[in-house]
Amino acid sequence: MDNEARALYRRARSDKYWNNRIFWTVILIVIAGLLSAAKPVVLPDGGAVTYFSLLFLWLLTFFFGPKYGFVTGALFGFVKLGVTIVTGEYVNYEVGAIILEYPLACGAFALGGLVLRKAKDNEVIPRDVRGLRLGYIIGVLAMGVCYIISAFLFYPPMQPDFLANVIDTIVYDMSYLLIEAAITMLLLLIPQVLDVIFYLKHVATNDRSDPTLKSF
Repeated sequence: MDNEARALYRRARSDKYWNNRIFWTVILIVIAGLLSAAKPVVLPDGGAVTYFSLLFLWLLTFFFGPKYGFVTGALFGFVKLGVTIVTGEYVNYEVGAIILEYPLACGAFALGGLVLRKAKDNEVIPRDVRGLRLGYIIGVLAMGVCYIISAFLFYPPMQPDFLANVIDTIVYDMSYLLIEAAITMLLLLIPQVLDVIFYLKHVATNDRSDPTLKSF
């Protein structure tokens, strides 16, 4: 095989990764699943800070839109449930709790997709930095709401007084989510990280022949 043939062969192999939604969905779910197993902080009644697993969950919506993000996010919820069981983190096996805390909570991350803007007519590559960051925060809050509802429905009260219980539940369930969100926001302040995310979104949603690739 001569050099030109080798180059064509390598290009043909790499072309299959462009605009391949299934490939990138699997990649993002696998990475998010692996990162969800790495937990520097784990709370006794469930919940943990992870190394950016929620960012990769959010990228499912950021790349492909809220409808697709909800379905694949819910699918990831079952992956996360499996990881949680394997890593020994506390799991409430009430059916309602499992639905709220895993497929529904992870699917709810797609609500952040409602703030993503479409590319303008004169915009070659949409760099929606505001949507990337704000959508992630909305996703975190939506996930937190699912956890809080589950806590009220399927867990014993943390405090005998209703108002105190509401406050404690919100603090408990949002604490680890907001810690990870704060660290992720710092990561999303790095220009090179933003460049990588927008480039990967372009690869995942456009053909390789798309001339706008030259804009990167």
